Amino acid sequence: MRFPTPRPPPQGGGRDALVLVSVLFLAACGKTSGEASKAEVDAAPVYVSPDPAVEALWVRAAQDGGDGDDLARLADREGASGLAARGETDPGMRAVAVRALAFAPEPGMFEGLPLLAQVAGGKSDVEANAALDSAIDLAARPRRALDPDDAIELTKGCELLLALASDSSAARARRVKAIRALRMLADADKGAFDAGAIPTDLDAP
Repeated sequence: MRFPTPRPPPQGGGRDALVLVSVLFLAACGKTSGEASKAEVDAAPVYVSPDPAVEALWVRAAQDGGDGDDLARLADREGASGLAARGETDPGMRAVAVRALAFAPEPGMFEGLPLLAQVAGGKSDVEANAALDSAIDLAARPRRALDPDDAIELTKGCELLLALASDSSAARARRVKAIRALRMLADADKGAFDAGAIPTDLDAP
């Protein structure tokens, strides 16, 4: 059986592009053409790094939730863009990417902020809380004008966080964390978004 040719690695990713490997759960013998077609449709994509050493960092960071050192090593190797690319395309490693983004190195440490904001508004409470915690950790770090390349991602991420913070139907805990991250970002980087639009309805009287 011939396997499909892997897609080319995504442009603009991290230091190591991700490779899409199509894994077909189908035995070669005793299958009709109809069964083969159904198996190919149902096949699940698996994403791995072309560098075994980098993939080992992902696997290690995923084990037992990964400790801070494992996540930091992964972030240092992949960079924010690489973590975001894997988190966007690999649901199985999304939680790892989200947590590792808290350790994203400069320059370009905010390149993963849009992903964090998107996950913060997602269905999983666990991933949403981890994403908001990472956003807060990033916002707490000093902003240095080393690389303007993440300015677009910073603005987009802030806009998405602002949408979550302003959503009265969203969980209160998520809104509170989004507001906290936004206020910290507003203090650290003027002009990335309209700080006056940050909601105040959850403020203590």
